[in-house]
Amino acid sequence: METNQIRQKFIKYFQDKKHTFFKSDSLIPSSDPTLLFTSAGMVQFKNYFLGKQKLDAKEQRACSVQKCFRTSDIEKVGYTARHLTFFEMLGNFSFGDYFKKEAVAWAWEFLVKEIALDPARLYVSVYKEDSEAFDIWAGIVAKNRIIKLGDESNFWQMGDTGPCGPCSEILYDTGSDKGCGKKNCSPGCDCDRFLEIWNLVFTQFDRMSDGSLKNLPRKNIDTGMGLERLASVSQNAPTNFRTDELIKITDFVKNILFCGDVPESRVIADHGRGATFLIADGILPSNEARGYVLRRIIRRAVTKGKKSGINNPFLYSVCDKVIDTMKLSYPDIATKREQIVKIVKMEEEKFLLTLEKGMDILNSTIKKNQNITGADAFALYDTYGFPFDLTKEIAAESGLKVDEKGFETEMEKQKVRSKTSWAGSGEKDAGNYYEIHKKTGNTLFKGYDSFNTVAEVLVILKNNKHADFAKEGDDVEIITNETVFYGESGGQVGDTGKIVSSEGNLVIEVYDTQKPVENLIVHKCKIIQGNIKTGDTVKMEIAISRRRNIMKNHTVTHLLHAALRNILGQHALQRGSLVAENRFRFDFLHPVKIKENELYLIEKYVNERILANNSVNTKITDIAGAKSLGATALFGEKYGELVRCVIIGDEKKPESIELCGGTHCSATGEIGQFQVVAESSIGSGLRRIEGITGHFAYEYAKSQRDILEEASELLKTSPSAMIEKLKKQIAEKKKLEKEFNSIKNSVVSSCGAAVETAEIKGIKVLFKVVESGTIPGLRNILDSLHSKNTEGITLAGAIINEKPVILISVSKNLVPKITANSIAKELSSILGGGGGGKQEFAQAGGRYAEKLPDALASMENILDKFL
Repeated sequence: METNQIRQKFIKYFQDKKHTFFKSDSLIPSSDPTLLFTSAGMVQFKNYFLGKQKLDAKEQRACSVQKCFRTSDIEKVGYTARHLTFFEMLGNFSFGDYFKKEAVAWAWEFLVKEIALDPARLYVSVYKEDSEAFDIWAGIVAKNRIIKLGDESNFWQMGDTGPCGPCSEILYDTGSDKGCGKKNCSPGCDCDRFLEIWNLVFTQFDRMSDGSLKNLPRKNIDTGMGLERLASVSQNAPTNFRTDELIKITDFVKNILFCGDVPESRVIADHGRGATFLIADGILPSNEARGYVLRRIIRRAVTKGKKSGINNPFLYSVCDKVIDTMKLSYPDIATKREQIVKIVKMEEEKFLLTLEKGMDILNSTIKKNQNITGADAFALYDTYGFPFDLTKEIAAESGLKVDEKGFETEMEKQKVRSKTSWAGSGEKDAGNYYEIHKKTGNTLFKGYDSFNTVAEVLVILKNNKHADFAKEGDDVEIITNETVFYGESGGQVGDTGKIVSSEGNLVIEVYDTQKPVENLIVHKCKIIQGNIKTGDTVKMEIAISRRRNIMKNHTVTHLLHAALRNILGQHALQRGSLVAENRFRFDFLHPVKIKENELYLIEKYVNERILANNSVNTKITDIAGAKSLGATALFGEKYGELVRCVIIGDEKKPESIELCGGTHCSATGEIGQFQVVAESSIGSGLRRIEGITGHFAYEYAKSQRDILEEASELLKTSPSAMIEKLKKQIAEKKKLEKEFNSIKNSVVSSCGAAVETAEIKGIKVLFKVVESGTIPGLRNILDSLHSKNTEGITLAGAIINEKPVILISVSKNLVPKITANSIAKELSSILGGGGGGKQEFAQAGGRYAEKLPDALASMENILDKFL
């Protein structure tokens, strides 16, 4: 039975059992973006199992075919029959509906009746204390085929506390020839003989902090079956890699490597498949988190290829084969083919530049039978792009170890160096502010709803030192108990404005606002009039017009983020931004330059949302609530207990929901208009869009219109007819240039000094010098002279662009005694330059125009040298 048939049979079987089919979630878990990857079918249902998200009554039963990715056993991939990094998991789930009896009966029926597996080759394991599951199975199979196992293999739990329960595994006997050969080899052995194909988890307990188990009020079923494993036993394939889909990819790799069914070909096939699906789901190679794992498997595959003698990029073609093989089941990978192939090829090319040198260093150490030091492992990582895990793996193949602690120490040193370098470029030490924050507590920010407030002065800093008092002319930092000034953070610049007294005798210019530590806002000020002391009550007023412009730019970055992900793909995630008054920039993941039509669609997408005047609202919730809303949360970000969601549009069907602490418009219409002014690369896989909004966009558009109008006046035509007129003028210009050059060449050919003739060593030498000309004109002269000297040497010289040029022609009968190329080199040495060409035609040139006569006069000496 083909793999795709198994997929379809599984879905239909459980749909007939009243299960709702859920499409595969992304490999970036939507239910919890803080997880690295989706590693099991239950991940997308995690919130249902935990009771954080409710299902409709008809969704109490679910089934799925889930894309999964794991690297926990990466070193076994290709060396065993069953291990993979990327795989598909078939699963059926019950959320408080059916339980063990139905789960067991349906699993057995599907395998035996639908897939037609031989029941004589099936075994079952149950948790040693789960008598209920044992009894249910005993009604289906002989008791001697039911094995009781312990906590390690047959008890599942999500963490130290929380939902957990026993599980039951269905195992397939692949035959004694696949086993370890030990007398005690039986179900539960870690060899390849007894293959686990389906795991049924019975979530029935809640583990307390003291370790005790309490019954859950609502019991759940969570099952998972590896599609590739089921296909291998159904097709009687010796390994996952010989099943109908994977065999196409593995054989393609074998043809590249010119090898048989070896571990290297299987590793490359697996990693090519993994890379294809990771990139399709929006992950790009990097040195952090998910991107690091992707980079690791690409570089691991490239290293395996290198060991097999492949020195050029090849994995991108494997990914192309993966797409051809699996596009029927996953059409999205076909639509992203160009992007996937480009990213993998770029990553290969980058790594191949340093791979050979890095391998030489690594192999040199290995040959000495020495363990790899932390410093060496770090050098391989930092200079040659070797992921630490890859270095460790290559060393392990030779029985050597890597100093992991030493590597981590070197990494920490690098972080310190980086921080020192950054601080040296202007960043102030935050240590002093931490101490201040401990005393003052949090600054209450009121700037979301108001542009002014009354506050108490808590701290005055002069030259980074505490001061009780400051006078007119002083530059100071002021900290108040509350403020409307936004402290620079999240890419948004700090507010400016003024601090005044109610009496009117105090005016302080606030020229910047910073947030050196979380929840502490510091106003950078110049005292224009009056004096101030700690304890004073003052009025805080931000520059309103400036703030409104900043708000427009910040809100538009959220719309732009949504546009990028909708038009370029879900991989186009934000990686940085600057939100200022008169402009903004937005950095994001994307491997290639954005096409003109894509840029147009992005700009159009954002402006349509501006014209729709969608509402912009905020909602304070916990992280779980934000995720249930679908808010964008990035892996690795640290969030507090409560987060602020900025929602553009209807909350039920929003244009955008992002976790954000910045200031925003109340409706998108306030933005006015949006224009992209630049798009560029800022690093490997990173792009930057720069844009403007509001009246800045209007002024920009007006300046472009003014230029257009001025150009149309110069061309004496309307703006709409300018392009056609320019095309005609350019064509006319080219025609005139061609005619001019033709006339010029003909004039050059017919003017200048007379033709000089000499006979040297019995060879007729003709040469002519013109005062100025062009290379084509000079060539015309040479050809004309050569036609009169078909058995000799002909030269034509000129000063072109203030530099000497000599063209040389040598007749066939003189080659190879003497060649035009050898004469050109001799002449060039006199002219102070270089020359070369072919045996019958060459060109000499140089820097010294005054040497042109000397060079031509040297022909006798040159011929003496060669003849």
